[in-house]
Amino acid sequence: MKYTKKDIIKVLKSVGIEKSDTVFFSTSFGMVGIPPSFVKTQEDLNKLFLEAIREVLVDGNIVVPTYSYTFGKSLASNLANFTRYTPAEIGPFPNYVLKQSDAIRSIDPFVSVACIGKDCKKLLSNLSNVSYGEGSFFEKLVNLENSKCCSIGLGPNWTPFIHYADYLSKVPHRYDKLFWGKIEGKVYPWIYSVRFVGDESYPYAHIAGREAENAGIWKYSELGRARVYAASCKKYFDFVMEKLNKNPWYLAKGPAIDVIKKEKERVKYLDIGGEFVTGEWVGNFLIPERWGYKEAYLIGEDGKVYSTTPWIHSLSIDKWLNYEEAKMHTSYFSKNVFYNRDFGFVVKYLPKQKYRFLIKSEFGKGKMPIKRDFAFVEEWIDIKEYSEPKKMIFERGYFE
Repeated sequence: MKYTKKDIIKVLKSVGIEKSDTVFFSTSFGMVGIPPSFVKTQEDLNKLFLEAIREVLVDGNIVVPTYSYTFGKSLASNLANFTRYTPAEIGPFPNYVLKQSDAIRSIDPFVSVACIGKDCKKLLSNLSNVSYGEGSFFEKLVNLENSKCCSIGLGPNWTPFIHYADYLSKVPHRYDKLFWGKIEGKVYPWIYSVRFVGDESYPYAHIAGREAENAGIWKYSELGRARVYAASCKKYFDFVMEKLNKNPWYLAKGPAIDVIKKEKERVKYLDIGGEFVTGEWVGNFLIPERWGYKEAYLIGEDGKVYSTTPWIHSLSIDKWLNYEEAKMHTSYFSKNVFYNRDFGFVVKYLPKQKYRFLIKSEFGKGKMPIKRDFAFVEEWIDIKEYSEPKKMIFERGYFE
């Protein structure tokens, strides 16, 4: 079905978007239908929709997700670098908006947003380094007057604040995890909420979207062969939070399970007890994941095995390193590298040659014991080693 720019403008207004609103857009324009004949490329299509949106939000703010998940790709030996120009991994329209001269981007190396409008600097200032926690963009969004969610071509299940709601509800299938990386070349810690590795934890907002639509929270109108949905962020958020209070698995695929029990089976770590759960804060210390490994070999090019003892919390790796690189990832005594996401082996002797680092490790949610007066033993953690605060606020939490 065909549609025009006027149709886009008409539909956006019909679902309740007003000129001074702040609107978070989730988009899939290819689902909408046949655009005007002058649209020849994806760039043309993006331009058509942005122009239409600008004409509706003449005194408001346009927000799109520019999620890059950059710090999730970091290693201590090769920190990922997030900048104003890091590509979004969430579709062509967000990258198009990101390129606009009047767009600014939030400083978040996982789930940044791009914003165009008069209030964007205020909206993206004083953001924390906790993607879904206190001081995050999503906290501001759901409490902002006249903020709305709009889904074009995707349906009502696309929920921008889904993991912020999970965070507040302390759902069992997600937990805070510490990452390190660079923001424009400077090293920072970042805290991101991850799901446990299991199909049950997969994000699923279809039921929430459908029930909110039935409750009259989502409004929709036809555009081409698709629908445009819009809802008040606050009303939708309150609706979802009420559901989560009754069912913590409301925004996950489910079914509800004992996460720690299942993770222990997958990770296969030595259970040494403990009262602190992965993702909890003990003062300024964030409880890490439990760790286990299935296989670990440090093999020289001479065919000899030089170690089968990986560093505690070592990442998985299967890679040949030259001698100088290998020295960076070996130590005479054991290391615990959960705090900087690295890999390596304990080895007594390292002849000059190439080495294959082979480690198959797993991480998962579990319970962790803490020793306050001793160095590392197995996975016991001395929090005196890591008492530096890791939560911070970026007064200017955006790139121009």
